[in-house]
Amino acid sequence: MTDTPPRLDAEHRRLLGLLGLAIFFEGYGRSIVSVMLWPIGRDLGVPDTELSFALAFISAGALGVLVLGHLIDRFGRRRLLLACVLLYSLLGAATATAGTLLALVAWQAAARMFQEGALSAAVVIAVEETPAGRRGLAQGLLGVANSIGSGLGAFLLAFIELAPGGWRGLCLVSLLPVLLVPFLRRTIPESRRWTLGVHHPRRLLPPAYRGRMLAGLAVFFLGMSYDVAGFAFTAFWPMSRHGWSPAQTSALIIFAGGAGLPGFWFGGRLTDRIGRRLAAVVFFVGLALAEAAFFLGGPAALWPSFTAMVFCQAGKTTVLRSWAPELFPTSLRGTASSQLTAGGVLGAMAGLAAAGALGAGLADMGLGITLVAIAGLAAAVLAYACLPETGGLELEAASPEAP
Repeated sequence: MTDTPPRLDAEHRRLLGLLGLAIFFEGYGRSIVSVMLWPIGRDLGVPDTELSFALAFISAGALGVLVLGHLIDRFGRRRLLLACVLLYSLLGAATATAGTLLALVAWQAAARMFQEGALSAAVVIAVEETPAGRRGLAQGLLGVANSIGSGLGAFLLAFIELAPGGWRGLCLVSLLPVLLVPFLRRTIPESRRWTLGVHHPRRLLPPAYRGRMLAGLAVFFLGMSYDVAGFAFTAFWPMSRHGWSPAQTSALIIFAGGAGLPGFWFGGRLTDRIGRRLAAVVFFVGLALAEAAFFLGGPAALWPSFTAMVFCQAGKTTVLRSWAPELFPTSLRGTASSQLTAGGVLGAMAGLAAAGALGAGLADMGLGITLVAIAGLAAAVLAYACLPETGGLELEAASPEAP
């Protein structure tokens, strides 16, 4: 790591602002069903345990990023980003038409594929275009924009009784990015590393990078399993277990969650200063402990523990988004990063399914989610022991092209 990394200049800040705008509504679309889980369940007449499995199936849509990741390497980061923004917007809005749980899952799973594609393309552009010593900070800033988009859904939850169509009307907010696509098309540049690099990426990972891939898949699988399981029920839990109103729950997510958003900035600064491995340990373990406090600590623990959850998730997300693209060369950066993302998706599905099964078996969803959070401790050990340190290195040094 460099001790005095260069600052982000005006060009970098402008690019990050544009990328943040592109993924702001990705955050909204990704979170809206989880935030509205309680009213959706009542409207569709779905029991609690089925909602957990529904979220797992929705997460499966993100596996489509395996296809999109290859296209990001083949046709360019910018082109795929714009296409994904348009498609996640249209498919997310179509969720408003769902009359059954199956239809809702179908629309959301399709939208999730392109949400993940947009996020992957934006992350890769940021990694390739920002200085080596500031890549963590850059990902932290993008994470703030993405999370504020998620917070918009929580804010609107407070007004769900006033919204035309209830949760369905709030799904239509996802149409707004359609209006932004022409502007983004004019202003977001293509990655210079991609422009100068190989445009016919390999289909198979070179042997030199297969060990990294296996370790990365394990870390992403475990790291996302308890993350998604915990956050999927942060709006549902206060309302179902503690009898909170939608307005109270909205306030929790907005204000307690907002207090945790500096985790993106702190995570970016920390990972740029002490490296990816140590920072990963800090945030993996911190998130596991915060989730246990949220689901086992009672009503008084909800606000402080949710702040800690958001802070640690923000830091963890920043570390992983910085780290994943650094592990592989430019010619297969989109493909390999998407494979790690897919590993995280499978972990999220497994975590949601495990939480549902444990919650049903123990008759306590909170305890089930807490048991799933043990995966965070395993992720911390694997990340530190099995993945190389890439913080502060130029991409060509961290992951040279294989012969």
